[in-house]
Amino acid sequence: MNHKSFVFFDCECANTFDGIGKICSLGYVIADDDLNIIESEDVVINPECEFDWYLFSGQGECQLAYSKDYFRIKPNWESYHKNIKKLLTTGNRYIAGFAVGNDVGFVNNACERYNLDYIQFRAFDLERYLERKYEKKQKLSEWAKEFGVDISSYQTHKSVDDAIITMLCLKAECERTGKNVEELITEHKDCFVSNEQILEQAAEREYRREMKEKIRRLYNKKSPKPRFKTVVNCRFELDHKILHDVDEAFELVKKIYANGGIVSEHITGHLPSNEKGFAVYKNIPDNPYVLKKLKDRGLESMSLEKLDNLLK
Repeated sequence: MNHKSFVFFDCECANTFDGIGKICSLGYVIADDDLNIIESEDVVINPECEFDWYLFSGQGECQLAYSKDYFRIKPNWESYHKNIKKLLTTGNRYIAGFAVGNDVGFVNNACERYNLDYIQFRAFDLERYLERKYEKKQKLSEWAKEFGVDISSYQTHKSVDDAIITMLCLKAECERTGKNVEELITEHKDCFVSNEQILEQAAEREYRREMKEKIRRLYNKKSPKPRFKTVVNCRFELDHKILHDVDEAFELVKKIYANGGIVSEHITGHLPSNEKGFAVYKNIPDNPYVLKKLKDRGLESMSLEKLDNLLK
């Protein structure tokens, strides 16, 4: 039989300011194909950044397992990179975690912060699997309770303990289904995430953020010399469904500006007597309540198609 090993891992971060996770611990457990623990460790890392005040506030559930001083005396990510890469890329091994897309993203963030090569790996997301099968979203501790897993000796948000709890929940699910762990996870390939996928998602989020910022810069701006005057003295508020496609929305806002109109994020207050206000929709709503609210705000509804026909 071709025996495999399984690595369950979890990360904690000092902060995620600006959408970038700064890892301060990476806990892992290596198990055999019967999910017996072979090795486990909590790799404590100096994040070389400020800690989010919330993590040591005593408020809420997310409290780190160690003191700030203990994190500070540990080596940084660069010192651990080689061993963590080996952990996550050794052949004949499956990687898994709970909400593991976040952890994969944090590993990418750490590599970027220290100008190190990305670690190319993919991991099975137990959270995604359980949500799809049982059609509900729960915390790891809640799944453990549902599976009858005793976690009284473990500390949540201690990385290695969360990795072990993840393994125990998957083991319980295997017992429920009568499948071994390799059968279960390979039958659900859509529950794997890779570092390439997370990088693509991060790039898409950054692109959308930049495009939304470009759109916001044109809010409430009126061209002093519009190329055309088809919507002069008209102010427009765009429905969120139009704004969802940031590329098309940006082109639309630029056209309105070039045609002498004004786009506002939300039209408030009374417009000057020489201006008309329009709420623009892909499909004009037929909900009487929505239409009444528009009327109360002094706005008319307009379809995106009609607006497109007005613009040059």
